Amino acid sequence: MPHFTELDGVIFSESALEGQFIAPIEVRTSGQNSTLIDLKKEMAARARVMGGNAISGFTYGQKADRGRNLFKWDTERLVGSGSIMLISNPPTE
Repeated sequence: MPHFTELDGVIFSESALEGQFIAPIEVRTSGQNSTLIDLKKEMAARARVMGGNAISGFTYGQKADRGRNLFKWDTERLVGSGSIMLISNPPTE
């Protein structure tokens, strides 16, 4: 059984989940001081809009914003990715 977390009705799993693939997803947080919860909330909202209830193959990390704005110091933001899925049998603990 894959390890998973749930936030706002969406299952997040680093492992592959069985279900209907909807679309790939990649989200970059909008603020330098964003947290993993902020990242997951944005991903969950996008997944629900597209009819999904899970993010399979969920990964996250930090990426620098170098070169994106000439008037700011370099900043790092959280980036999350995975596959939006519709699963019929959500995992249980």
